Amino acid sequence: MPVIGARAWLVVAVLLIVGVLEAHTGESNHNYKDGETVTLWVNKVGPYNNPQETYNYYYLPFCKPHPEQKDEHSWGGLGEVLQGNELIDSQLEIKFKVPVPKSTICTQTLNGQQVAAFQYAVKRHYWYELFMDDLPVWGFVGESKMAAAAAAEDEVLLYTHKQLDITYNGDRVSGCNCSNCYEVSW
Repeated sequence: MPVIGARAWLVVAVLLIVGVLEAHTGESNHNYKDGETVTLWVNKVGPYNNPQETYNYYYLPFCKPHPEQKDEHSWGGLGEVLQGNELIDSQLEIKFKVPVPKSTICTQTLNGQQVAAFQYAVKRHYWYELFMDDLPVWGFVGESKMAAAAAAEDEVLLYTHKQLDITYNGDRVSGCNCSNCYEVSW
């Protein structure tokens, strides 16, 4: 059996240390370096009054920054599947501690069926759920305003702007709040 010299052990030890340090940042352990990608995952939508009734986030015709790209999923385990979770990468460019000014994600023209889907969701108070660094973020799809006259139709407002206010402590994301716009501030 060959004997490994001291130099070989030193090389192996250095490679292991470098490997451990490289694997020590990112979403898997919740530690980030400045400028490192932080993934925002879209999850599900459903009516506020029935939280057990949920659908994939893209059940509603939300637009994607890169619709030609195949969806990247993150599966947590059986418990998450039983809860109806289906995490899909939002494709939004978010870097740790790097603000993003108000930007357009995409532009789309809705057809009649897509408009009806959003109207249905807004009138039934649908909410959506996102995740950033395992922290849940919730918001409403839109709001419905009662018509002034009994014969008039209710006004349906779709929220098309999401603002993410992210807090951090050192190299960790400590919170994420969403108001209805897309903007990132640290």
